Amino acid sequence: MPIVPLPDASERCGAKARNLGRLLRAGFRVPDGFVIPDPLGDPGWEREIDIGLRRLGPGPFAVRSSALAEDGVECSFAGQLTTTLGTTSAEVIEAVHRSAASGSSPEAVAYAARTDREAPASVGVIVQVMVQPETAGVMFTRHPVTGTEQVVIEAARGLGGTVVAGTVTPEAYLVDGAHVQVARHRGGQLLTTAQALALAALGRDIESLFGRPQDIEWAIAGDEIRVLQARPITTAPTAAPPVRATSGDVLLTGVAASPGTAVGPARIIGSLDDFARFRPDDVLVCRTTSPAWTPLLARACAVVTETGGMLAHAAIVAREFGIPAVLAAPGAMTILTEGRLVRVDGTHGHVGTAGRN
Repeated sequence: MPIVPLPDASERCGAKARNLGRLLRAGFRVPDGFVIPDPLGDPGWEREIDIGLRRLGPGPFAVRSSALAEDGVECSFAGQLTTTLGTTSAEVIEAVHRSAASGSSPEAVAYAARTDREAPASVGVIVQVMVQPETAGVMFTRHPVTGTEQVVIEAARGLGGTVVAGTVTPEAYLVDGAHVQVARHRGGQLLTTAQALALAALGRDIESLFGRPQDIEWAIAGDEIRVLQARPITTAPTAAPPVRATSGDVLLTGVAASPGTAVGPARIIGSLDDFARFRPDDVLVCRTTSPAWTPLLARACAVVTETGGMLAHAAIVAREFGIPAVLAAPGAMTILTEGRLVRVDGTHGHVGTAGRN
């Protein structure tokens, strides 16, 4: 059958759909939807799409990738395959085709090569009812940089796509047992203590269901928390021993998003037109990254951005690539002048001059 209801999603539907189906069967609140396991290989789905959409309602819809290689234990393909939000019924077929073909995109191919994986030849696709939240974001049930058993929550107003894409610097919360620390706020606390605790409890329940630490996308609409995605945390850091943060002068401070240190020339990248200037082992410095920039990340020795958080796609990919990342460092594109040799400390969130070791 070309179209599979989301609660019935199995391994053949891709990891993202399989995990959402398991969450639904366990009673978690997941937006309703269906899966097309092989849009490229089984064109019969186009004849059934109207029936599936009528069952879901008038829309809008979220059209999301669910490849067999995606959301794995060791590699996530985070942000490398195509998602289309706010899709109308008339636009769904075209959006499904975009997601299905995205496994051969330059960014997916570069990510696969950097992680010693094969780019997905066929990408399954999920169509879901679109949630219109007041607040949304991402949480990790373990701290992705220090490895401590804190639940890390990043949140923004409206859709959570800005958090995962790193186009905003989100509010951040650390939940340790019954204690909530507001690690970063942007002019007003979005989550109450009760909401942060409820999200953390939800995260722990999902971790218990899957038996390993989880990377979870969530949304709050009204009084309900919806789960939009759950996948394994792909990197397992250990708590870093106390060390001196830098060996030179600190030029910038931002979010410590991927641990380690690296030294290289700063390459200021403002748009796709600047890609030709980038060389292997340069430090990628930009306002924010998008999936189209993965070929640069795959060659960079480190990344520094002006916006974003430690749970954004750029941070996840940097950790998987094993390169330091400092995100949400205001003024990075002007303070770090072109070609200057800098040291990026992704453990402490500092960027400094490349002093002597």
